Amino acid sequence: MSEALTIHVVQTFTEIDGYPVAEEPVACQSASQAKAKAQAARGSKLGVIAWSRTSPDPGLGDWGDPVIIARYGKIPEEFEEAGAVE
Repeated sequence: MSEALTIHVVQTFTEIDGYPVAEEPVACQSASQAKAKAQAARGSKLGVIAWSRTSPDPGLGDWGDPVIIARYGKIPEEFEEAGAVE
């Protein structure tokens, strides 16, 4: 059994043909770092979302629901509906 693991990610979006399109996600070392990176990106991106996700055993690939740390601007609907804001 693997040790529990929490990942923290910042996802930014640009606009193509009027729709938000995901850019490359960025892994962060902590929720506070993810929130800070999201805040820094909000002025230069169409949208940005920072989230965390925990697995009690990442070796099994079993991950909990994402928890939204921060969100700014225009993001795709499926990101709006996922998780709860901390």
